Amino acid sequence: MKFKIKVPGSCGEFVQGILNDEPFLITCPIDLFTTVTVSDLFRGQIGLGWKAKEMLKRTLKYLGREKMNFGIKLESELPHGKGMASSSADIAAVAKAVSFALREKLRAGEIAKLATSIEPTDGIFYNGIVAMNPVSGKVFHKFDFVPKYKIAVFDFGNKVNTLEFERRSNLHLANLPLFQKNSFQNIFDFVEISALANQKILYKDKLREIIHFARSLGALGVNIAHTGTVIGVFFDEDFFDVEACALKIEKNFPHIKFLMTTNLIDGGFKIIYCKE
Repeated sequence: MKFKIKVPGSCGEFVQGILNDEPFLITCPIDLFTTVTVSDLFRGQIGLGWKAKEMLKRTLKYLGREKMNFGIKLESELPHGKGMASSSADIAAVAKAVSFALREKLRAGEIAKLATSIEPTDGIFYNGIVAMNPVSGKVFHKFDFVPKYKIAVFDFGNKVNTLEFERRSNLHLANLPLFQKNSFQNIFDFVEISALANQKILYKDKLREIIHFARSLGALGVNIAHTGTVIGVFFDEDFFDVEACALKIEKNFPHIKFLMTTNLIDGGFKIIYCKE
């Protein structure tokens, strides 16, 4: 028996703030993944950090099991401490892998409750894109349509310990029109309001200037990791040369580093069955 569970990371969040006195974020899943492999061909735990190990223990307890008689291995394409949901992807993938190996059903909402008992969590393991409470795991809204955007990801450097960083925002969006529509129409107006409001909490040098310059090159807008160091510059899927624009941005703002080009995708788990 051998299978893999894949969970995407994120490029920060589309929006993060307060909705009806509750913290919330809108997920931004991308095509970089944490992959957990479970097999009876090896034993032990390989590549699991302390959060992933803790999730394994809590998942077994939640399912009423004492142990899992399979090997489990975690691999990730996501850098840590950058606001790319690396920890959320790790612990969600482990929970799903454990339940799948034990032939138990574990829904995304249950995984969210387990995950948020360890740390504030990004809901990239929910299908599609969702607005959720990162502290409780509660989902406010699900967007059925996921637009196909290309994203140039930049890094301001250093790392943020999201477990120690207090998740908060001065952005109150109780009447956010986005939640009355199941679409992404005008989302980048809200994305950039959220990004700039967060400057009082985790400052990103020359962010407003970066946003204006990126838009002058044809970008749709810019988002940030509200508790991390990355930002994303978004383009339509048919935009001809994202990397050339990214290099112009990096040249004009040498204090940020161009990391990669990626794509916005559906969130959720991917299960891959492997041949022995």
